Amino acid sequence: MRPFDEIAQDQPHAVACLQRAMTRKRLPHAVIFASPGDVGEDELAQRLAQALLCEQPRGPFAPCGTCHACDTVARALHPDLHVVRPKGLLRAIKTEDMLELIQALQATALIGGAKVAIVYQAETLRKESANRFLKTLEEPTADTYFILVTTRPERLLPTILSRCQMIRLRPLSAARVQARVQALLPACAADTELVCAIARGRWNRAAKLAEDCASYRAMVEALLAVLSARQSAALPAFDFGKRFAGALKDERAAYEAQVKDALAVQAERCKDYEAGVRRDVLSAAEDELEAAQAARERTIKAGLFETLLDLWRDIWVYQTTRAPDALLHRGYHTQIARLAELYSPHEIARNIRDAETVRGPTVFLNTRVDIVVQGLLAGATAPVRERLPFQRAIMATGL
Repeated sequence: MRPFDEIAQDQPHAVACLQRAMTRKRLPHAVIFASPGDVGEDELAQRLAQALLCEQPRGPFAPCGTCHACDTVARALHPDLHVVRPKGLLRAIKTEDMLELIQALQATALIGGAKVAIVYQAETLRKESANRFLKTLEEPTADTYFILVTTRPERLLPTILSRCQMIRLRPLSAARVQARVQALLPACAADTELVCAIARGRWNRAAKLAEDCASYRAMVEALLAVLSARQSAALPAFDFGKRFAGALKDERAAYEAQVKDALAVQAERCKDYEAGVRRDVLSAAEDELEAAQAARERTIKAGLFETLLDLWRDIWVYQTTRAPDALLHRGYHTQIARLAELYSPHEIARNIRDAETVRGPTVFLNTRVDIVVQGLLAGATAPVRERLPFQRAIMATGL
């Protein structure tokens, strides 16, 4: 978890709003953190939970950070903290998880203080779950607080929105992102410029890019090479999709080996537990590790589609403005300028729509990512009626 001073500097409006409400003892029982994504929303939700459950708070919205309650909140182990997030392959919170949450919040607090529920990616609540959750929001038990984190508040039911106070988080300023990225990449001004442009105020995104800027550049260059091939893009598109899927497979295999080792360590720790308890502990640990790997794979696949869309955006921007400084990938303006000459506005718009159509199912469902990517790239210039690879990409998503 990042230091709170850093979070406060990133989101001064949100932090001031929460401090003011807690000082006046008028914190709403339900708040929504509406975020553009990757701007510290998860850390802020955890901080608010610590503030509500801390045993020795230093002041309003100022948990000590060292007591047992703060420590268990940070590790999501506090008995009165209930966390719900999407699980599995589908981008939706499971109905049974919400029913379990509702039941837990109706019980008495185990430690005798507040009860806190954090719902991550709240926009993925299914209608049935959302309607049941609404009743809990309408008539909360004493000292019960709800924190909903979302990047798509418009997808929440209006009745839920009306019962929560929305706090909008903002992208970080360009100066703040640049200062931090320079600290991570002190010797590479070109990489700093690229990371800051691509992140667009999302610090978590910037940090991930800075970890391995070379891999990001390799992906950009590979995609530019495929798009430059035009009508002969089928073979390079096939190679790109195969390499990308192969890298995902290798990472999954490596992580599965780590899971095996981690479970062996956990099994040793709880070897003296009763058999049923030991089985439950190991099952929960395995589920958590598998969920973490699934989330990482989703992030990698989402990063590919975001990169592709950013490149199409740059091609359109250059075609429209002829301004290299307006590009996200300024260091590749020569290649982008050439692509702006090769593609018509209609083709650019069509390929952006195609990528938007398939990226959600490809990221969140168990689809053949290689076929989807091959279909998108190989069909980049063919007329719609002849675009068999893209039709196969659509079929691979299960749409």
